[in-house]
Amino acid sequence: MSNPYAGEVTLVIDGQPHVLRLTLGALAELETALGEDTLLALVERFEQGRFSARDVLALIVAGLRGGAGRVGHPN
Repeated sequence: MSNPYAGEVTLVIDGQPHVLRLTLGALAELETALGEDTLLALVERFEQGRFSARDVLALIVAGLRGGAGRVGHPN
């Protein structure tokens, strides 16, 4: 069960619920993975629709890691 007051959301993948949370560590990992220098640049990238399926996958993986999920690095 996710806790929205802690910034958590639940994402259902293949019928299984997973808790995602973008912690500072997860956001830093996402900046690096997507090659952005700042958090603002990362937000602008998504707001302006300048993202790919790979970017969305990196976002999901970072959220899963922040939510204590067990995932490997995306290829």
